[in-house]
Amino acid sequence: MKKLSIMLAAIAISGITYGAQLELKGGFEPWREGNNSYSSFDNGGSLGAELLFNAENMPFDYGIGMEWKSEFSGGDGNNVLAETKANAFPIYLTGKYGIGEDLFYLVGRAGWSIYDNSSAKDGFYGAVGIGKELGNFTLEALYETMDLSGSSNMYSGDRANLASIKFGYKFGENKRDVISREKEAAAKAEYEKQQAEIKKLEEENRLAQERQVEEQNRLAQEKALRETMLDKYSSLVVTENYETNKLESDSNNESFFKNIDNDLTAESGTLKVTSYTDNRGSEEYNQSISQQRADKVADKIKSNLTNENIEVISEGLGETNFLNDNATFEQRKANRRTEINFIAK
Repeated sequence: MKKLSIMLAAIAISGITYGAQLELKGGFEPWREGNNSYSSFDNGGSLGAELLFNAENMPFDYGIGMEWKSEFSGGDGNNVLAETKANAFPIYLTGKYGIGEDLFYLVGRAGWSIYDNSSAKDGFYGAVGIGKELGNFTLEALYETMDLSGSSNMYSGDRANLASIKFGYKFGENKRDVISREKEAAAKAEYEKQQAEIKKLEEENRLAQERQVEEQNRLAQEKALRETMLDKYSSLVVTENYETNKLESDSNNESFFKNIDNDLTAESGTLKVTSYTDNRGSEEYNQSISQQRADKVADKIKSNLTNENIEVISEGLGETNFLNDNATFEQRKANRRTEINFIAK
């Protein structure tokens, strides 16, 4: 028995080291009966332990176990327990196969039964039954059979047949549960990663859309400002109210000359300077003086403009494009003017 205890302890330590589940069991045996008319046994109970390993890819557990069964009393009065009391110690291999989705499992045992009474001979031990897991707890109903005469033939010699109910508690984790949890954790992590990536892409898309809208607004604003600026430089009078026969006037649009370089800094095109006169004097003279006035304004514009992408041209159109009918002095003075038009490329 000492060697047996040492062996079981070594198996237990090895099993736990390599991830086995330890299940402690206790139960009662309301029915014990011999296989002949001479053998009858009193009811009893059992205590035991099993080391179980788990198949990873199927609902199958396997391992080794040992039980202590309370004393058997009875026999045929000759060589089976000899009317004395004996405790049985089955040592067995066990297997459990799950049926359905956590419904129940089938149990099978095969091993050897040892007795602590020399009147009983060690022999074959086997059991079959059904069980149910409730978390770490188990409940099993078994039919067991044990040789009492050393014979391994289940149908000869003296034998004890038992019906037992066993309660158990498992220590350690089922490998399938661990794998399932790891897979679930990995799947959850992958899902969270995908959701984070989706959220990141959505945020990037949102920011890209915001930037696109901002860029569109900026371009629209620039376009509106440019159109406003271009409208500003359409038929803009920059010098007016020329005195008769004078090339310059005190009525200058100084804001125009001051801001023209800044307004047209990013533009490219032609700035056309056009000068007009009233209808007094000869047509040739009016043409000549209007050209001189246009040249004067063009020179002043060039002196204020640094953008080389803008060409400044001047043209005198004399007595054309009147603003009024030249009936009065003031009307004729108003017609003597110089305008600019910007033509963008």
